[in-house]
Amino acid sequence: MKYILIVDDDRDCLGMFRNFLVQEGFSVQCATSGEEALSILKDSSIHLMITDLNMPKMNGIELAKKALILLPFMPIFLHSGSISPELPLLAEVVGISRVLAKPVNPCAMLEAIRNELREN
Repeated sequence: MKYILIVDDDRDCLGMFRNFLVQEGFSVQCATSGEEALSILKDSSIHLMITDLNMPKMNGIELAKKALILLPFMPIFLHSGSISPELPLLAEVVGISRVLAKPVNPCAMLEAIRNELREN
């Protein structure tokens, strides 16, 4: 069983991602903030994290930097409704595996997750 952590301050988005991924056979934990996500990462075995970029207090880039200190080889997907031209390069420098544009295509996301988890 593969464990995925989804981080987003939008509870509707969390629920949608969670339901979809559980139906696809993943175990899913959700967090509504970067702080909550880091707490989960310290206490759980997570294989992949999907985080929103724009969240209060700690954005997805900051979260990814801290998460990769805890789990250096964990793949991280970043999703955002506003992808600037420099975001993919910044994400790559930080160690984020993939940047997804909102609205996220569920089938494309699922394929990316499966490919990433197969490689790790």
